[in-house]
Amino acid sequence: MKKHRLLYAAMVIALGLPAGIAAPAPVHGAGLPAGTSTAADNSHATAVYKAALPLLADSAKLPQAIRYLNANMYAVTSYQATLLSLKLENLHTAALPAWESRFAAKAVQRELESVYKAGSSMAELAAGTKNAAVRALLSSAGEHGYKLETAEGTYFPVIDYAAYRKYKAYVMDDIRDYITIMSTESDLPASRDNGLVIAWSEVAARALSSEQFVRSYPKSNRAGAVKALYNAYESNTFYGQNNSPLFHYVNGEMDLEAQKAYSGLLAKNGKENSPFLQKLDGFMKLLKENGYKLDDSIEAYRKEHAPLS
Repeated sequence: MKKHRLLYAAMVIALGLPAGIAAPAPVHGAGLPAGTSTAADNSHATAVYKAALPLLADSAKLPQAIRYLNANMYAVTSYQATLLSLKLENLHTAALPAWESRFAAKAVQRELESVYKAGSSMAELAAGTKNAAVRALLSSAGEHGYKLETAEGTYFPVIDYAAYRKYKAYVMDDIRDYITIMSTESDLPASRDNGLVIAWSEVAARALSSEQFVRSYPKSNRAGAVKALYNAYESNTFYGQNNSPLFHYVNGEMDLEAQKAYSGLLAKNGKENSPFLQKLDGFMKLLKENGYKLDDSIEAYRKEHAPLS
């Protein structure tokens, strides 16, 4: 559970108005040439935006805020939609510890153990329990925008980033790509019980996509959060985890699937614009010389190019 939660902890964002976002884009009036807007368009978008703000100021209003944004995000500018989606994430992040505490109760954990099914929504899990208190807790958490995860025998809520996908058509490019990254994390967390639960190819691909985000949007409000995610995936790429090490403990040989995955990734992608791929390329070339076995030269390479924090 520690590794799983570290990825979520890395994504904790400071609350408040997002910074580092480009100037507002104009709202285009229907039937008007691109680049023009009407006072009515701007007035309506502003009214819709302002009406959302009180809902995003109180975590108790998350269900109302989610319903309002789902119904009205199309009506605001891309700049305003970006602000609203980030404010929603900030509120989700700020409220999460309180939800974790409620789910940590022993009686709740015992009941969740009997009803939990991977991939089930909070509403589906709620329908599967006869315990009224747990049913209410699950239903409420789902309405507030969370879903249930498990690791090391413990059940806990996490932000359901997949629900943010509906905002991708309205937000600015960096937050559109950020939502793609985070919804992938939400759909399939990389690790559980101190071991990887995704393929080595996916580990390296997620490192690459997060690196590309930071390089494409260095001033994005979420660049720091994605950089933390990149650091985690870089570590997983070059070291693995305790229960899924890159090099087998007994003989020091590199995991064969990782060898194939990394070689395939390097063959398909140019390395000129990716420091990550350049590191990985040097790593694989050195491993090939050493028969894909861990030795002092490999350790030295990792410590220099991908040191553990």
